[in-house]
Amino acid sequence: MKNQFKLCLFGILFFTAASCNKDEDPVTNGSIVGQWRMTDIHSNNGVLETTIGGETINATYSFHGTDYNTITTFTENPNEFSSTGSYTSLTDFVIQGQTEHDTSVVDAFAGTGTWSINGTKLTQIFSGDTSIFDILELSGSKLRLQANIDETVEDSTFDIFIHDRATVFSTFEKQ
Repeated sequence: MKNQFKLCLFGILFFTAASCNKDEDPVTNGSIVGQWRMTDIHSNNGVLETTIGGETINATYSFHGTDYNTITTFTENPNEFSSTGSYTSLTDFVIQGQTEHDTSVVDAFAGTGTWSINGTKLTQIFSGDTSIFDILELSGSKLRLQANIDETVEDSTFDIFIHDRATVFSTFEKQ
């Protein structure tokens, strides 16, 4: 059971991404350029399907962040972003009817990526990977994002297949 838990934990930590609640129409009357401090990240509907050697293990999970010290900076001309800091992720997994709790520190990715906004979609490209977020709110002081994760990782060396689905919400305050 512990090995299954660790593999499921690997899947969620591998796919942790940013985003926030879709309870009204998007508000996008501000500029994303500047420094943004994370104030919330959470998901309540995560599903992991992990197949190891032909045996499938299903799990559900939810997580929320604490101890935020993550800052993301957006610049323009060129449109680049970078993040520093970390937050603590408190995750609850339900695997084969048993609940497992995990606490882990999630570090910001080191380096610089590019960004663009088209309507209410924020696209970020970092190290060749593209992430698309729904902008739920972008004002002079607040940024709320939603990411719909539907990712698959395969490792043929260890005969592991992980499929992760979740909606992740995050909120940032402008500094």
